[in-house]
Amino acid sequence: MKICLITSSFARDDSDFAAPWLSRLTAEFAARGHEVAVLAPSYKGIRQVSYRGTAGVVRFRYWSAARERLTHEDSSPASLHTFFYKLLLLSYVVCGSLAAAGLFLRRRFDVIEVHWPVPQGLFGIIGKLLTGARLSFVFYGSEILLLRGSAAGRAGVRFLIRFADSVTAISTFTKELLEKDFGVTAPITVIPFGPSLDGIPAVPPVGTAAPGDPFTVLYVGKLIERKGPQYLVEAFRLLSAAGEDMRLVLVGDGYLREKILAQLSDPLIKDKAAVLSGLSRAELDARFAACDVFVFPSIIDDRGDTEGLGLVAVEAMYHSRPVIASAVGGVLDIIRYNETGYLVPQRDTAPLAARILAVKNDYQ
Repeated sequence: MKICLITSSFARDDSDFAAPWLSRLTAEFAARGHEVAVLAPSYKGIRQVSYRGTAGVVRFRYWSAARERLTHEDSSPASLHTFFYKLLLLSYVVCGSLAAAGLFLRRRFDVIEVHWPVPQGLFGIIGKLLTGARLSFVFYGSEILLLRGSAAGRAGVRFLIRFADSVTAISTFTKELLEKDFGVTAPITVIPFGPSLDGIPAVPPVGTAAPGDPFTVLYVGKLIERKGPQYLVEAFRLLSAAGEDMRLVLVGDGYLREKILAQLSDPLIKDKAAVLSGLSRAELDARFAACDVFVFPSIIDDRGDTEGLGLVAVEAMYHSRPVIASAVGGVLDIIRYNETGYLVPQRDTAPLAARILAVKNDYQ
């Protein structure tokens, strides 16, 4: 079977963790004998024709290299309030549509699966009309949250869905958002993520750190507002002020990086915390293995954006690490309090600090 994945975010190389489930998905499709192609935007002018031999990749350009920042490290919803980024988005849609037309005029596919269908759904519709392929939409939540207050936006989403042969949401939260806020009546299936656990590395069980090693708190994700790393840093400062001996490791990058570094310059914590980026897969796995607790402090940001699911929290569970997360969005699908992890109120550093301390005390 010939399958085309259309996405706004896809791994550029082995050190890129953008949408890692899509990388695994292409590998699983290829292992089953399917032919896979990926249509995705460029980022800062990068060119890419394949990924690990499992999929052909078509990257479309939509502006000068320095300005191609709508995806990957930067968060497009966080920037779209500015006129330039609205213009950039328009160029993205036009160039992506032209790239889709070129791809689907050259090649035929049996299935086209669109991830983040706003605005990528337009590219999938072009493919369906040109090739007759079956069209599947996978909604995450972030791509539609900012549209729910707009009558035109809600109508646009319903229009896109009219062309889809199947609609999937990654969480109950996203499904209910489509049904209640957007008035979608088409059947929606909730599938958190497609790939299996094959290939997830074996790791030591919790509690195997060397005697005397400090208790380590880990965060992995973009350094952007809705991920909430600033609240974790403040909770860590409260714990340090109370005399707790801990270490904090934040892995990621984003537009809040300088703010996070400024927070970490506090004398109480500057020698106890680190911000890392550009880690390889093996290095990231080692960070998961070395931590004592993983914290996922996401929030509903000032634009109303939040987590559609929270894959990185699932990944921490793969590594057998206790997870503390904010009770927002699709996180509630994966964290059942006191069963699969712990939930705390968003934006509230005191309960977050108390829960981290409780996990630490559980080790003793």
